[in-house]
Amino acid sequence: MKSGWSGSITNSTDETVRLGEKFAHFIQRGDVYAFIGELASGKTTFIKGILKGLEFCRQVTSPTFTLVNEYDAKYPVIHVDCYREKDLERWVRLGMNDYMNEENIVIIEWANKMESLLPSNAVHVQFSHKSLNSREIILKD
Repeated sequence: MKSGWSGSITNSTDETVRLGEKFAHFIQRGDVYAFIGELASGKTTFIKGILKGLEFCRQVTSPTFTLVNEYDAKYPVIHVDCYREKDLERWVRLGMNDYMNEENIVIIEWANKMESLLPSNAVHVQFSHKSLNSREIILKD
């Protein structure tokens, strides 16, 4: 687990963004984060907060159709979305293994769809609905 943070419940979009900003303080180059959770559970909103915390000042969108977004923040951030692409061979051809290196921070939405490609040290983050506006975000071992 990342020292000093294990999870939280947020009750609004703004709270989820702020939690992502706080989480950014624990992030280091070379980290890989596997985000898992149902649709609209706060994954992209949390990533917006992470990037804000990493001093990225432009718009952040989910790469649902482009598959990968690269952000030049305090550290290079690679934002991957596996929602529409489950073919592991395609991810390999797209250079997924090359993204996971000591320089980048890699954040993967729907990471359960590429579990076998994840490094053993990937940090799993589970997102779930608690109620209509409430989300629970938990780091998993």
